Amino acid sequence: MHRRVTRIICAAVAGALISLGPAGAAGPAQAAGLPAGFQPMSASFLSPSSGFVLGGVGCTHGNPVCRARLAATTDGGAHWHFAGAPDLLLFYGAGDLLTQAPRVSGVVFANSRDGWLYGPGLYATHDGGAHWQRISLGGNIVPSLGGGVTAMAASAGTAWAVVDPDPFHGLADELYRSPAGTNAWARVGTMTAAQAVFAVAGRAAWFASSTETGRGEYVWATADGVHWNKYPFSCPGAYYQPAGIAPVSPSHVLFLCAFPQGMFQTEKQVLLSVNGGRTEHLIGPAPMRGDVSGFAVLPDRAKMITIAVVTPGPDYLYRSVNGGKTWTRVTVPHTGGGVSLSSLCYVSPAVGWMVIGGPFGGGESLLLRTTDAGATWYQVRF
Repeated sequence: MHRRVTRIICAAVAGALISLGPAGAAGPAQAAGLPAGFQPMSASFLSPSSGFVLGGVGCTHGNPVCRARLAATTDGGAHWHFAGAPDLLLFYGAGDLLTQAPRVSGVVFANSRDGWLYGPGLYATHDGGAHWQRISLGGNIVPSLGGGVTAMAASAGTAWAVVDPDPFHGLADELYRSPAGTNAWARVGTMTAAQAVFAVAGRAAWFASSTETGRGEYVWATADGVHWNKYPFSCPGAYYQPAGIAPVSPSHVLFLCAFPQGMFQTEKQVLLSVNGGRTEHLIGPAPMRGDVSGFAVLPDRAKMITIAVVTPGPDYLYRSVNGGKTWTRVTVPHTGGGVSLSSLCYVSPAVGWMVIGGPFGGGESLLLRTTDAGATWYQVRF
């Protein structure tokens, strides 16, 4: 069974889901102010000022038991308070995956009321966190064998979930959707992927597939969230695989292909489609150093591309301001090599957010913000 990796997506018909009832006690939002040492794990921002961060307090490396807490801000991180959250534990990647079906590692909100905690469990709120409900996806998903949600996105009134039904037996990823304000989940068609890469922009969405050998095979695309088209898609090389999708608009979308070489060396190629994914052309390579940990583009600015990478030393970003022709290295506050960079997302042409590290990483866990289109990043204090 492969190790589950929760993929945070920047929001640029069978298998109906059923509710299992309340996930556990979750009262109204708690008093303002967070205790010292809040450790972010995943972030979801609706605007430069408003967003939610999933994390924990007092989590330690080697301790698999840490309660999930949900922090919220409405002023760009100047002030924080705890929003209501279900009584759950955070997902512990180094532990026994088969016993962690109810746990969570990611957060996504569609608006101030409708949000989800996931990875691999799935929980929904429709009143800003005052009440939560556990969602069962049904179908062929086997939570007891590690099956569950690996990535989510919300856009234009729709929530999307990428699901790994049964990693123990190598079942392919599937895609589900629901109106954001309800729990009316259903599987999207019959498309599958050995390891899916997914992105949204307004009502448009893309679901890229790869074969078991890793070669890009096709991309499913929709302009309205309902009608899907299947287009041929191939990364430039037999061993490359889709590693990220970054939409600029419903028609302009960037694809990142990667070929890991080992020892934190990964060949990277960026492709661009100007017709919604129907065809694409190679822009060129990105620097080889570092394993891919995130891929994003600024809203309506196709030439402003960011790739987050992990190395054994300081982790950093590659940034291009000319559509991938040249790249510069952007350093970020770091706590040692090999930590994760996640939740990379731009919410305006200038402001973006990112989480570095995590509650169980053995070092600091930080929320970072940029206000100059990714040129510099600084730590946001809780």
